[in-house]
Amino acid sequence: MAFQHVAEQLSFKKAADQLFLTPTALSHRIKKLEQQLNIQLFERRTRSISLTPEGEYLLKHVQSGFGQIQTALFQLEQNKQRLFTITTTPSFASEWIIPYLPELQSRFPNIMFRVHASYDLVNMTSGLYDLAIRYGSGGYQDVDAELFAVDEYVAVGHPSLDIATMNWTTVPLIHFTWGDEYCPNRVNWQKWFEKQGLHIQAGQAQVFYTQESHAIQAVLSGQGIALLSRISIANDLQHGRLKIVSPCVETAWNYYFLTLPDADFIVNEVKQWCKEKFSQNFAHE
Repeated sequence: MAFQHVAEQLSFKKAADQLFLTPTALSHRIKKLEQQLNIQLFERRTRSISLTPEGEYLLKHVQSGFGQIQTALFQLEQNKQRLFTITTTPSFASEWIIPYLPELQSRFPNIMFRVHASYDLVNMTSGLYDLAIRYGSGGYQDVDAELFAVDEYVAVGHPSLDIATMNWTTVPLIHFTWGDEYCPNRVNWQKWFEKQGLHIQAGQAQVFYTQESHAIQAVLSGQGIALLSRISIANDLQHGRLKIVSPCVETAWNYYFLTLPDADFIVNEVKQWCKEKFSQNFAHE
């Protein structure tokens, strides 16, 4: 590189300024190169220098070589895959991200997607996540928050369940318990029954799950009825695998997009894709 700068500038001083060296130090480097090659590259005069024929030949190939290197580095940069991490709740990941991930990968072929599923609070400034989709009541700090989807809880059961003859005092109840730190408006069967003027009976069969997917699977297996997020079971309702057994609904939290204020266009593109995919496939039953 030192040779190329001197050869193109034909000045040790100008080349030295570009390389942040002193002219003397640069001159010593060139002399050392000539000694290693056993070739004189420059004709040195009192106030100027010029290339020897050997120097001109070497410069031509050096310039060509650096050009190829720059082209190769540019191509590597263009083809480099970026890791893009979406963090969301386990149920939203299962229902709305994973089924459509091949389409997302096809739309962004130079991006490797990572899906992180958790109910935990997310620290976007950690640099671990590009886009967060969180279930909450809003009021997020130090991030750009955008309402994504409004949710509600509905009572659902297996399609074979006869609503007309169903006995609310004996039907098995399936609970999904978030835990106090996550509980969306404390939606539960106890509150739901009280609002309907009913009571859970002593001895009424009940099962508690800490994972929403497990509660959904229990209902799909015909083990009872559950209060579940309409968004989490949208596809099951649409395809008739579950059915709503009561018109009474419970308001819950909503889904929000969380991004850093300086999010780049890829983050915004993926967010837009999520909006499109959700609006195309989600409809209230």
